[in-house]
Amino acid sequence: MEKGEKGEFELIGRFFSGIGHSDQRVVLGPGDDCGLLNVPEGHELCVSTDTLLSEVHFPADSPGDLVAHRAMAANLSDLSAMGAAPLGFLVALTLPGSDDQWLQAFATTIDAISREQEIALVGGNMARGTLSVTITVMGVVPSGQGLLRRGASIHEGIFVTGHPGDAAAGLQVLRAGITGYDDLKAAYIRPPSRLGLGQQLRPLASACIDVSDGLLADLDHLLQASGVGAEIMLPSLPLSESLVAFSGPDASRLALAGGDDYELCFSAPMDHESRLLALAAEAGINIALIGRIVTGSGIRLIDAAGQSTEADVSGYSHF
Repeated sequence: MEKGEKGEFELIGRFFSGIGHSDQRVVLGPGDDCGLLNVPEGHELCVSTDTLLSEVHFPADSPGDLVAHRAMAANLSDLSAMGAAPLGFLVALTLPGSDDQWLQAFATTIDAISREQEIALVGGNMARGTLSVTITVMGVVPSGQGLLRRGASIHEGIFVTGHPGDAAAGLQVLRAGITGYDDLKAAYIRPPSRLGLGQQLRPLASACIDVSDGLLADLDHLLQASGVGAEIMLPSLPLSESLVAFSGPDASRLALAGGDDYELCFSAPMDHESRLLALAAEAGINIALIGRIVTGSGIRLIDAAGQSTEADVSGYSHF
């Protein structure tokens, strides 16, 4: 450690001590070798973890609040896709050096999201190295009621929340330094939370996945787990006006393969459509019916003229 540099425990104590949501199910939070959590009777624990790396998952010069927003969104989205209620999370942060301004922005955002989403910080770690953030989230679902990727059945509808493609376009806007398109930028910087909706989907959806690597790529994971195929109606893609204005004819490609959306894609019986649309209206969340589950495998794209093509399901690769 260079002279004047702050140590791990000093940084943790200064920026992360006592922040975030308090939860009586957290028996012991940060400060010991492990956190202790009480899982309610009749529930199962959902656990997921994601690592975000500088210049892989966010630009190297990203401020602390942007990194915190995206790291939390990536992990909370996994809980949403399982229909889980949030419980607690861990943060492991690697930094090239101590930067008080960056850390304050990061910690303040972690604190705000923790309180907003009612998920308690229960521990973590700090180390020196290339900038990266690993967050582990924990949630609970009633036993046997977790939403899984398997479970989709023939003739069910395929639905997606929000406006896929906006986040990928937002990243392009930010990197190019283009003014305007604030809603596209916000879709990348502050991805939405679908935690409440995910829990409401438990009795309605048959299979669910979060859209992080691209709509087609993630839908294909769901299809493979369920042993079925899909048809996607291209005119039904919920393209935002901003995405179309910015990307023009490239809008559909970004919606299908752009990634970074952290929306939910799920299958459900068609007789649930009216209930799903009512949920969407009540929550102020767009839910679009974009296709149907079919026999076979893979994804067919159907255009406005009824022409069908085999989809390229390759999405973002983490390795």
